Amino acid sequence: MKDGFQFDLNAKRTRLSDGDLIEALQSVAKEVGEVYFSTTKYDSLPGKRPNSATIIERFGSWKKALALIGITGAREKKYTPEALIDNLESIWKQLGFPPGKRQIATLGINVSEGPYKRHWGSVRAACEAIAAFHSKRMSREELIAGRIVGPVRKTIPRDRRWTVLKRDNYRCTKCGASPSNDHNVELEVDHITPAAKGGGNELGNLQTLCRKCNQGKTDR
Repeated sequence: MKDGFQFDLNAKRTRLSDGDLIEALQSVAKEVGEVYFSTTKYDSLPGKRPNSATIIERFGSWKKALALIGITGAREKKYTPEALIDNLESIWKQLGFPPGKRQIATLGINVSEGPYKRHWGSVRAACEAIAAFHSKRMSREELIAGRIVGPVRKTIPRDRRWTVLKRDNYRCTKCGASPSNDHNVELEVDHITPAAKGGGNELGNLQTLCRKCNQGKTDR
């Protein structure tokens, strides 16, 4: 052909990298104000970018893909402090020991750690507050008020989270797990030195961990 193009039946499609897909999501997130957006909204916006179906196929679900860029809990139910306390107490009695985020996600009302982190600073801090209340070291009003005991976790800015994920190639730095290879993998950006021990949000103190490795770190 004069233009040099070859109509090769064996030509392979170019596979977009995980980073390409993440950057497409990030660009839309910035455009809509870094809030939850649906696949319909994503595909309807002008500009050339990977189709939402490609992103879902790679990462397992739209929710998991958005979680990689720090957009989570868009459809999370709102629970009162009283409901969260009742749930934690019920699971605690069922297990016989203070529950962690893994237990509250699969028992009781199946709530994530998010509401507990926002109200008390962490699931552990909520457990400590409940124990203080039942040992009469804290009033019911103080328990419901929240954030009375335990350190407040330092929120990692979304753009910093993106930087860490990209730096770590969207893989767990401990086991190498990636949601593009296993749809059950969920990545989290973790403080190497915990905020409770003075750790900050500088890049050198942040790492990408899968939920399994991060939970293992917490259990230790």
